[in-house]
Amino acid sequence: MRTEGVDVGIRFIEGTMQADGIRRLVLRIQEGEIHLAPSNDGAIHYAVEIEGQPELLPAWNCMIKKLEGITILQTPFRGEIRVLKCEVQVPPSISAIEAHSTVGSIDVLNFHGDILAISEQGEITVNGAGHVEASSVDGAIAVNDCESCSLRSIEGAIIGTRIRGNAQIETQKGMVKINRILGNLMVATTEGSVTVSKPSGRLRLITNSGDIELEVTGTFGGGEVQTYSGDVYIQLERASVEFRAETLSGKIDAPCPVMSAGMGPRRCAFQLGTGAKRLYVKNVLGDIEVNA
Repeated sequence: MRTEGVDVGIRFIEGTMQADGIRRLVLRIQEGEIHLAPSNDGAIHYAVEIEGQPELLPAWNCMIKKLEGITILQTPFRGEIRVLKCEVQVPPSISAIEAHSTVGSIDVLNFHGDILAISEQGEITVNGAGHVEASSVDGAIAVNDCESCSLRSIEGAIIGTRIRGNAQIETQKGMVKINRILGNLMVATTEGSVTVSKPSGRLRLITNSGDIELEVTGTFGGGEVQTYSGDVYIQLERASVEFRAETLSGKIDAPCPVMSAGMGPRRCAFQLGTGAKRLYVKNVLGDIEVNA
């Protein structure tokens, strides 16, 4: 911890653990960045960078616990010493990783197994993994090239790209952006906007006041788009879909007649291609715009 008039030193702690019998690796880092990458020799390698008063640094060390196939690597909290970075190389024999941080970011690169990443304030980035479960209070979450995911945030943005299975996403104020998902997608937000491009599975997109943008190409699983006061923009390029929409007090701009009965809701319906699946859009106060 930097204090005016006090010397600050840096120390690097490195270590190696054999991965025999270890199925799950748990990292508990109070602060500082966490970086996870593949190991090339079948062992677990870790390197921790700390700073603090020089006379206190030699006595500081990581805490390692092992029990029934689980190894826990923990950095103890000391007010006079600050963890800057923790880098860990993980062999393919380990099937799952947990990474816990209070204020630091979490970055995972090319891990074949499942990931659980939790950070209160730091960003979470996963590139290449099995199932990803991640949560953050106000840090952004970005997931790319994974089997499936479950992502939660309060204020941070959530971005997902090339998801081969299903995805479940929840946020209060954060933006959500999903591009190319093969499985089913469920997104629920309070105020955040939602953008989904080129889905293949079934959709359920729900917001309270956030706008929703959806781009569909070809066939997909259909689904539901619903918001209370946000606007909805739908792009149906070469899509095969049975489309229906209604809004209570907003406008509908669509390539088909819009029906309205007095003070009741406005509705429209049309079919593109074979109309294999139905996409239903429901709004209360916002507008609906459809391009096909």
